Amino acid sequence: MVTSTFSQDRSRARRDALVRAAVALLAEGGVRAITHRAVATRADVPLAATTYYFESIQHLTEEALRVHVEERIAELQSLAAAAASGSRSADEVAQRFVSALLARDRAATIAQFEVYLEAARNPAFQQTVAEALDAFEDLARATLVALDARQPAHAASAFVAVINGFALNSLARPRPAEIESAALLDAMRALFIRYVMDDDELARWHDRLRKPLDQLESHS
Repeated sequence: MVTSTFSQDRSRARRDALVRAAVALLAEGGVRAITHRAVATRADVPLAATTYYFESIQHLTEEALRVHVEERIAELQSLAAAAASGSRSADEVAQRFVSALLARDRAATIAQFEVYLEAARNPAFQQTVAEALDAFEDLARATLVALDARQPAHAASAFVAVINGFALNSLARPRPAEIESAALLDAMRALFIRYVMDDDELARWHDRLRKPLDQLESHS
């Protein structure tokens, strides 16, 4: 019995090592970097182990994507909970959340967008990405409900898209943290204001935006 338990633990540890290696390769070179040989080398296991535990490289890649997505969801849930804990205003929640986002591991963020890009190329991964985005939007919606935002489901989709856009820009063009923080905070504040406006105020802004540009009143 002891020998059997030890063998099972060793087998589970080796399988987990292969998945962790695949996740690391995903961040470094995208899905195409995940090969049998590369994963085995990174995990420091025999090459045959990759086919023993996974029926194909597709299977191993899908498992790596699943693990990565689960970890990102858990990470963002933790960030949101920490931001909301002890905060006294919506603006303070946003500031704390943005600070935490900017401190995220760069490799994890790269891997996240590698997953998105691969889903655009390969329909087999689209369900995994759709589930991840649904989870991110569920998290945003719960936060917005707590902050009394209107149309929280619609707002959540917009917030996730804005945050993803800023994260992608930051990867391609890194800038000082204070610049990134200020820009993302401004965007999140503007979105939040839109979703707490009453109907009359929102209608007035819509009327204003439909006017010809040369007729817009200056608010400077």
